[in-house]
Amino acid sequence: MGRKHRPGFADLHVTRASFRNDEARCPTCHRHIGESDNPKLIATFGSAEPSLATLTCERCRTMLSIRFVES
Repeated sequence: MGRKHRPGFADLHVTRASFRNDEARCPTCHRHIGESDNPKLIATFGSAEPSLATLTCERCRTMLSIRFVES
């Protein structure tokens, strides 16, 4: 019987524009990720738009922490 593959963890720093256009990539499997993958936005104090999001890559099951940076 084979071993179960354990998901990994990764951090990404992307701009909002590249994330909206699905130009960001998973660092593990290099699959395109973006808003179409339904990320969970994390609210931060004192800002209108969230600057953090979490997402699980559907291909390799890596749990991604995404930080939106200014271009």
